[in-house]
Amino acid sequence: MVMRIGGLASGMDIDELVKKLMSAEKAPLNKLYQKKTTYEWQRDAYRSVNTKLKTFDTYIADNLILKSLTSKTATSSNSSLVSAIATGKATGSISIEGVSQLATAARGVGNQINATGSTKLSELSIGETSIELKAIQSNGSMATTATKIEFDPSTTTVDQLISKINSSNAGVSAIFEGGRLSITAKNTGDNKSGAEVQVTAGANVFGKLGFSSLASQASGDLASGGTNAVFQVNGIATERSTNNFTINGYNLTLKETFNQGSTIASKYNAAWTEWDNATNKTDFTDLANKVSAATSEYNTANSAYETEYNAVFSNAQLTEDEQATYNKINNRNLLMNLTSTDMTEIKSLAADISSDENFNTWLENATSGEISDDLKAKLSGITREQFTTLKALGDADFDKMKSAAELKTYETIGASFLDGLSPAEVTKVESMLGQTEEQFNTTIDNLKNSTNEDDKALGNKLSALSGEQKQALRQLSISQLDDFKKVATAEVEKNTKLQLKNTAEANETAAINRRANAEETLKAAYQEYKELNGSIAGVDESDLSTYVTSVNVPTNTTSAVTMTSTTNVDDMMTKIKEFVNTYNGLIKDFTDQTKQSKYRDYAPLTDEQKEDMSENEIKLWEEKAKSGLLRNDALIREGLSNMRSLVYESNPALKDSKYNTLFSIGITTSKNYNEGGTLEIDENKLRAALEADPDAVEKLFKNSEGKKEDTIQVEENGVSVTKTVDTRGYLEKLRESMKSFEISIEKKAGRSTMTDAEYALGKSLIDTESRIDTWKRKLEMVEARYWKQFGAMESAINKANQQSAMFMQGQ
Repeated sequence: MVMRIGGLASGMDIDELVKKLMSAEKAPLNKLYQKKTTYEWQRDAYRSVNTKLKTFDTYIADNLILKSLTSKTATSSNSSLVSAIATGKATGSISIEGVSQLATAARGVGNQINATGSTKLSELSIGETSIELKAIQSNGSMATTATKIEFDPSTTTVDQLISKINSSNAGVSAIFEGGRLSITAKNTGDNKSGAEVQVTAGANVFGKLGFSSLASQASGDLASGGTNAVFQVNGIATERSTNNFTINGYNLTLKETFNQGSTIASKYNAAWTEWDNATNKTDFTDLANKVSAATSEYNTANSAYETEYNAVFSNAQLTEDEQATYNKINNRNLLMNLTSTDMTEIKSLAADISSDENFNTWLENATSGEISDDLKAKLSGITREQFTTLKALGDADFDKMKSAAELKTYETIGASFLDGLSPAEVTKVESMLGQTEEQFNTTIDNLKNSTNEDDKALGNKLSALSGEQKQALRQLSISQLDDFKKVATAEVEKNTKLQLKNTAEANETAAINRRANAEETLKAAYQEYKELNGSIAGVDESDLSTYVTSVNVPTNTTSAVTMTSTTNVDDMMTKIKEFVNTYNGLIKDFTDQTKQSKYRDYAPLTDEQKEDMSENEIKLWEEKAKSGLLRNDALIREGLSNMRSLVYESNPALKDSKYNTLFSIGITTSKNYNEGGTLEIDENKLRAALEADPDAVEKLFKNSEGKKEDTIQVEENGVSVTKTVDTRGYLEKLRESMKSFEISIEKKAGRSTMTDAEYALGKSLIDTESRIDTWKRKLEMVEARYWKQFGAMESAINKANQQSAMFMQGQ
């Protein structure tokens, strides 16, 4: 900054005079600064609206979408045997007639070894550095991948290894006590195909820790013997891998066994029936014949496809070097259009290929005497490298390149489209080949708008193609289209037969697996029955055909445990009232902002103005200045209007008009329009609706099966018609409306991750900043001018003073 000192000759305070003059000059600049501040305040006010919308959306998601609105209470007739908790989806009643077996976790215990918890693994001759375990999961299936646990045997003690196992995600609990290692699965259940805890790598580690069968082994079983819970529910014998499970919306916990005799007998009878169905009533010969027939049909179709494919694309498979050459040419359409005659001409051309520039000049200026017009048109746009690559191709190589290009084009267009063309459609498409892109699209539009249904159908097929597919299609020759059509028809037929073959094989495999599972289940059910009641006369345990068709089910000694549920209307009322209060708070906040008083005499303070005010004065002033930033704002008013209108929208998914709108169950908007659409509840009407049909009320608020564009049957004038309607619940519609609200505000005020150039107020800020910079430069020039003028004045005064002094000396 230049130091300016004035007033030495005139005695005037030039600096103060310039400041006062510049203060007046800066008035337009101050207005720009105030305008910028107003934009920033307005942007922040809009973003605050969006923050509140997002907070409310999170509240809806966490408390009403992810959780059930319907609250139900379960009652168990004997909670000491079976306890129950009802979810919002609990329906009907559940009866547990008996529990023959509770689910237990598998456990393995090793032999005692000469070691303590502080013994290092290396002292037990363990040299491995890792183990891999997998165990039964909470859903009763085995983990698909093993968990790897790494360690250093020279520094890791037995206790530290146990700690690593327990803190891993392997699904096992380990204890080492008194020189013995115990491994227990964290989850209960029976792995029907093997042990519940398996070591898949490093089994020798456990061999040295007491599991002698695993010594010197890489893998093996660590814990087995887990059992499933076996019980009878509503007359159906079944089992689960855990004692805690959900049926029909009831979370059940089995606590004790009871009525074991009837449960085991019922399980055996059900197992025998399933075995009989899976073994004796399934025609495996028919399934095998279907597989054989489907395989034969597939082989025939595949052979026909290979014949057609080879007839057209026999040379399409390229070696690595040939593929590199193809990539250099990199022009599929050119290769397809070139003929052997063209290639002969290319090899004879005396082109100037000494440089890219020379080649391009030669190609552009070559006369018909040097190159045929047809070939010149085909080579238009080709590079020197492409040309030299083509020129070096032998006849056989060219044929392979051309065939590879045709195959790529075929794959681009797609077999399904080509096969779907009727003979008449092929003829029409042939007339379109060779057209320009504009002509091709115009023809498609004409077909789509035709009154002829066949033409319209073809137009729709062509319109559905991508731009790349259209380009590939229109550049085909008639013979290429015909060849492609034959290959496509054979390919689609082959794929159809392959799908039928796969389905037949899957059906046979499913039947075989069903039979195997049924055999295992029947054997296990018989063993349970045998343990409780003894062997059955005439049954050969190695021959399932000798198993009796059914056993007597003894009378239960304990009454069945029955679970029933009742809707907790008070809890649902509380949730709905809480939602309405939260919603009203949001609406009132936004409405108040649109009605705030605007104090036009209170503009944003400049830095100079703030210097002369106290902090409290600045605070009070800015409260007035910020008031009414969103007064009568169109975006907020429109957003509130859209949210308010949803209260009166009906849900077509609910046929009963008593429950298909919010106002029909007692929730309406305030009659006072100035309140912006806050909600009011007629508690008596809402309670009556909840007591009469709580499920319908929940579906009105959130319909998990609803869609924005759902197709349903409705009655109109006594006639059933199909209509596309919005069957989503009120909350889903409200969240979408709020999202649209947010987006409209973001367009105006952006968000923190946006640049100023991406939203309307930001662009205004950029423009204002630019104008501020312009004014700053302008004021610098004005200030310099003032100083220059005062400097000239000072110089003149100084000169006058000097002349006066000379006159005084002459007297």
